[in-house]
Amino acid sequence: MSAPMMLAFLFFACTAALAQQPPDAAPPPPVALNVRDFGAVGDAKADDTAAIQKALDQCAKGGGGIVWAPRGNYRIATHITIPASVTLQGVWTIPTAWTQMQGTTLLAEEGRGTETGPAFITLAPNATVKGLTIFYPAQDQQSIQPYPWCVACAGGDNASIVDVLMVNPFKAVDFATNASGRHYIRNLYGQPLRIGISIDKCYDVGRIENVHFWPFWGWDGKPAIQEYMRKNAVSFIFGRTDWEYVLNTFSFGYKVGYQFIQTKDGGCNGNFLGIGADATNTAVQVDGCQGIGLLITNGEFVSFLDPDPTEVVVSPTNTGLVQFSNCAFWGPAERIASLKGSGSVSFTQCHFMHWDRANKGTAAIDCEGGSLTVSSSRFSAKSPGISLGPEVSTATIFGNTFAGRQQVSNESKGDVQVGLNASLIQPIKAEAGETIVDEADGKPGFATTGAWIAVEDPGYLGGRAIWAAKGTGDATATWKTRVPKAGRYEVSVYIGPDPNHDHAKDATYTVTTADGPKTAHLDQTTDTGKWRLLGAFSFTPELDATVTLSNAAGANVIADAVKWRRVR
Repeated sequence: MSAPMMLAFLFFACTAALAQQPPDAAPPPPVALNVRDFGAVGDAKADDTAAIQKALDQCAKGGGGIVWAPRGNYRIATHITIPASVTLQGVWTIPTAWTQMQGTTLLAEEGRGTETGPAFITLAPNATVKGLTIFYPAQDQQSIQPYPWCVACAGGDNASIVDVLMVNPFKAVDFATNASGRHYIRNLYGQPLRIGISIDKCYDVGRIENVHFWPFWGWDGKPAIQEYMRKNAVSFIFGRTDWEYVLNTFSFGYKVGYQFIQTKDGGCNGNFLGIGADATNTAVQVDGCQGIGLLITNGEFVSFLDPDPTEVVVSPTNTGLVQFSNCAFWGPAERIASLKGSGSVSFTQCHFMHWDRANKGTAAIDCEGGSLTVSSSRFSAKSPGISLGPEVSTATIFGNTFAGRQQVSNESKGDVQVGLNASLIQPIKAEAGETIVDEADGKPGFATTGAWIAVEDPGYLGGRAIWAAKGTGDATATWKTRVPKAGRYEVSVYIGPDPNHDHAKDATYTVTTADGPKTAHLDQTTDTGKWRLLGAFSFTPELDATVTLSNAAGANVIADAVKWRRVR
């Protein structure tokens, strides 16, 4: 046969072989048992539990290998166990955009209404589940029902989960109840409703990579699911695990993103790279970890779910080391970090973007104990930066950039070193004979009563001002100073921009002078971005010179800065 004829023959032979393959089924792996040969149907009606288990057991008798589950929907009425050195493998189809049962789907039924009972799939040592979708068809989106664990380790090393979509398990992966050394989880997607992955009793390097938990099965328009997960759900729980490697993981909509706990077997140490948690109440919660520490690098963390959203919470029980490097924190949180315990926490080259959502003057990092290091980081909001409590043993804060002037509040009795920090707001410079008090300074010369809301804009002096809604005088802002010499002073107030056109035309100021209180009125809607003269008044060094703005006006009032300039 000539060479051209031989090539043509091979082409048509290959074409004919491919044509014999079912159009909706991927070819089985080489040297694999097929669950269909053991009686599995995959029509979502017949109970395929016994057939699949029989295939798995037969594979184990031959020393292990692959059990192939072709495309189909396999109803599992009870549970299955994957023996040692056996892989249950199916067809993995569009895991990140699940809308209906596609590929190889296992339909889980057993255990509805209780968390106890055997896991849906139990992995023996060296066992693997791969290329499957798992769906709980009876789970109720209006009333979340508990189920036992979806996949659990029977105890031993090298249990693996690879290329798996768990659509709506109550609790997804239990590698904590039994020993789970050298576990391997890669490309796991899903919406676990209560717990995503729980790790404990791992004494030899567990690995987790490319895990994505997010609310695709039910969230928008599903208030029961939102409410339940916001109050109860945790994406990742780490107990005792020695050098856990976690890479490229993400969760959305969970009460807690990553929780580190101290169990009777110990705590966690490990390397966490490129991890993220969005729409949380607490993105990272450390109740305990090993002294060797947690290395968290290139993380992205967002907290805004009530109550009291905080990106990082380190509990009083923690004694270990927690290190954040090159991480970003944003979202309308109450604070970035609440740090307690006797352990050490460090933030290096991090970006803190939003906090103090209620405008209460809450610090981004509230450290009440242990040791703290913050270096080469950026604080992008103008609220207070760092608060150190009396029980802080040591703190080193250097080389940071703050958007506001309120950088570090220190009540620590320990060794605190603060230096080489910069503020984006340049100090307000008064000319000779002038005194300026700005509400953005955070100094004792400014005080408020009632409800005020902070606003930030370059058009305000110092980039910040506060405003109060029109009222009856229940909100006041007072600027106070002592003049250097008795005499007559011009008093001016700074009026910032009015972007919403809702400032008062009849703002009322009360000036306490040497001759008693004087009243002045000002239209805050005109000549914005300028100093506006209230008048010239007499003051003496023996008495406070004060200016008080009231919200007893026809519209909202804005409070920024006051200037005294001696004229004679």
